[in-house]
Amino acid sequence: MALNFPIIDYHVHRSGDLTVEEAVALADARGMKFGIVDHPGAADGITNDDELRAYIQRLRAYPVYAGLQPMYVGWSKAFSAEAIAELDYVLMDADTVPLDDGGWLSIWRRDNFIADMDAFIERYLAHIENVLTNEPINIFARPTYLPINFARHYDEIWTEDRMRMIIDLAKARDIALEIAENVRVPSLRFIRLAKDAGIKFTFGTNARKQNAGNFHYCIEMAEKAG
Repeated sequence: MALNFPIIDYHVHRSGDLTVEEAVALADARGMKFGIVDHPGAADGITNDDELRAYIQRLRAYPVYAGLQPMYVGWSKAFSAEAIAELDYVLMDADTVPLDDGGWLSIWRRDNFIADMDAFIERYLAHIENVLTNEPINIFARPTYLPINFARHYDEIWTEDRMRMIIDLAKARDIALEIAENVRVPSLRFIRLAKDAGIKFTFGTNARKQNAGNFHYCIEMAEKAG
C-alpha cells in the first residue's frame, strides 16, 4: 500500500556528525521533514527558560520541528509551563529507570546485565506508568523496549494486559506512540492493539548520523497495520 501521510522523523539529534544544516539537506533529499530533539540539561546547554527559548529560536531558522527529549523524570521542574509550550513537542522514553539509591539504570547500554527479570519488569512498568501519567510529553518513544540481555523474551514479557496498560495511559492523555526504527519496537501486535484504541503514532530513528529518516521497520509496520 502507498502511505497516505507525510513522512516525518520526529527523533533526530544534533551532534558532531549531523548539524542542523546537514539534517535539513538530508530531509530534503529524502522528501521528508525532521524534528530535532536535544536533551534538557547542562550537556546540551538547556537548563532554564532562557536557554530553552534560545534553543527553540535557533531551530526556528530552519524548516524543522523544534522538539525536546528529556531523559529523567521531573525534568520539567527546571522550566515554566509557558516555555515548554513554545516547543512543537516533547518526546520522552522510559529507558532511564530510577533506582532506590537515587541512581539511574540506563537500559539502552549494551554492557548492562540485569539478573532478575521479574524484579526489573515490575520496576520498569511502574516507571512507564509514572512517565505516561505525570510527565508533560506529547510522544512516548521506544514503547516496549527491553534491555538487550532479555529482549529475546519480548513476547513473553509483553502480555496483552501490559500492552494495554501503556495504550490506555497514552490514550488518556492523547500521547502519541513512537514506532522506533533503530530498535524495531513496538511489535506489530502492540501496534494493532494501539491502532484499534485510536492511538496516534510517530516514526523515529533516534539518529545522530546520516541514517536519519532512513525508515524500513516503521514503513513495514504502517503497511502491515493498515
